[in-house]
Amino acid sequence: MKRVMISTLNTNQEDDNSKLKIISYDSDGNPFSYYSDDKWIIIKESVHLNFKNLTGDFKSKCKELIYKEFNSNRLINKKGIGTKYIQAFVLFEKCITECGGNSISYLNSDKGFRNFILVAKKKKLKLKTWKNYLIIFPLLNNDGVLTRKIENANALAVILASEANITQQTMALPENIALCYFKSALDVVYKYHPYRNKISEAYRLFIINYENNIKNGHDVPTARRYAQKSNIHHFDGIDFTLDLTGQWLSRLRGACYIVIAGFTGCRDGEIKSFNLDSYQEKKYAGMTIPILHGVHTKPNIAGVARNASWVTIPAVKDAIELVWCAYEFVREMWKDRATTLTHIDEQNKMIRDAENLFLSYSPTATYAAAGRQAIDKSLKSFVKSTGYVASAKDIKEFELLNPTRKGELKLGEVLIPNPHCFRRTFAVYLVRNKLASLLDLKYQFKHMNIAMTSWYSNQANVAGYFDMMLDKELKMDIAQENHEFMTDTLYYIYNEAESLSGIEGKRIMSLRGEDKSSIYLSREEISQQVKNGQMSIIETPAGHCTNPQCNRICDMPECKYEVITKKTALSLVSKHQLLIHKFEQLVAHGVKMPNILSKIYYDIKSMEKCFDEHKIAVKKFTHDINVTLL
Repeated sequence: MKRVMISTLNTNQEDDNSKLKIISYDSDGNPFSYYSDDKWIIIKESVHLNFKNLTGDFKSKCKELIYKEFNSNRLINKKGIGTKYIQAFVLFEKCITECGGNSISYLNSDKGFRNFILVAKKKKLKLKTWKNYLIIFPLLNNDGVLTRKIENANALAVILASEANITQQTMALPENIALCYFKSALDVVYKYHPYRNKISEAYRLFIINYENNIKNGHDVPTARRYAQKSNIHHFDGIDFTLDLTGQWLSRLRGACYIVIAGFTGCRDGEIKSFNLDSYQEKKYAGMTIPILHGVHTKPNIAGVARNASWVTIPAVKDAIELVWCAYEFVREMWKDRATTLTHIDEQNKMIRDAENLFLSYSPTATYAAAGRQAIDKSLKSFVKSTGYVASAKDIKEFELLNPTRKGELKLGEVLIPNPHCFRRTFAVYLVRNKLASLLDLKYQFKHMNIAMTSWYSNQANVAGYFDMMLDKELKMDIAQENHEFMTDTLYYIYNEAESLSGIEGKRIMSLRGEDKSSIYLSREEISQQVKNGQMSIIETPAGHCTNPQCNRICDMPECKYEVITKKTALSLVSKHQLLIHKFEQLVAHGVKMPNILSKIYYDIKSMEKCFDEHKIAVKKFTHDINVTLL
């Protein structure tokens, strides 16, 4: 096979024979995609636009708009722009044809526009979706296709969006659900990682045997059963299923995806950029930090990819190796299928796509790389296999973490995650000190909580040390979750806490007055003051501190910024008993350390004062410190 170049875009030339506009050329310099085609393919820029779902005037206007954008001097992401414009026109065609119109100009009349709004609202699409699609209106105004001026597209998007979806945020998983999903996924990775190459080989032979059985005249069920019996013996004692639809492999893929996404905070596209060489381990500040290197595309101008790095845990390496090696037979299938394509450029593209981390194994699949829908199915299949259903406690936490999604999770339901939820769950747990509970699922991950916290609180120094590009947007997401956490905590303290102790806690209680049911500060007021730096809250071992400069280690006898809630006070009861036991043991063994004994004694008495203020009954420590120290 001769070496070829990838087809490139040249939209300003015309073919001399057909007099048709040419969209792209192949590697031999021949016209590859024409303007009149239903598919525009520009392989070098990964552009694959399909106009088959559009008809008549909608198709022609969509092509005109995209063609003009492609020929502009602006630096754009052709794949992203083209796909978004086609999706927008498909939606507008559906709405307008339901209204009785047959072209985009239907919106120019007042009656047509009113009808469009009524139909569009029934689609119940998200605000973000409408904002993305309405960007074509000003372009159509400029071209004279639309004479109606939309002065404020964002305001129109709000009108068209389903009310339930206007401010809906990405989902974060409740702790017990996350613990179940993550532990189950880790268990699957550990169980099947040693068999990753055998899995691929067993499937390869299974398919060969099945096809031979069909050629020998067996019907499908018989051919499949004989092929399964011939190859299942490699996995004695291990749950393993050979099937033609890839359902078992899909669940395995779901487990690997959860481990990778859950312990990196990466987006779906970034996860799919990983390969067997992505995982490395670096030494920093006396710690071994597992790092993943991948490609970050979303926030970049014109979609130009750049390298980025994420801190992770060692199990992610096993998850990447498992899903890569178990699907190796699928990779070879796609490479073989590439040879059946007529054009060399299309062959090369399919071969490159076959090097994706997540591949499609389905009789109906047309693309090698597994898309969003395939990953969604894998996640759904895997979490259902865990058998975990939501409890009342899970629902309460779900609605606390996801206030815009109240009522979505029902008692006894299985919470189905989507690829995006793991990124926010990672950020939420890092901020709310719950990441340790997930990392402690396996003892060797305990130290990683320190590494991850250090990484995301001191990224600039660490990145500079390793000369790496970091995911700045993930750091922004973590900062936003920190803002939300501070706002939630302060709202509880100022409006809902049953009792407060500490100097600042008592001051806040006095501000709230006698009527504890009223709202002293609204959430919006608190959020704004946190944003402006006027309010702050930091969790300490003994409660909370409202000093933004607090380093969590305070040498003041009584901190004027301290706030202790009843929940925190209750958590100190067990510590109180431990300190009493420690003090008594030191005295019983005749230890003469007055400074240590005094410190423990006054810590005990300080806690008892706190218990009294919160009306928490405990057995008081009656030891006479003066007698002990004499």
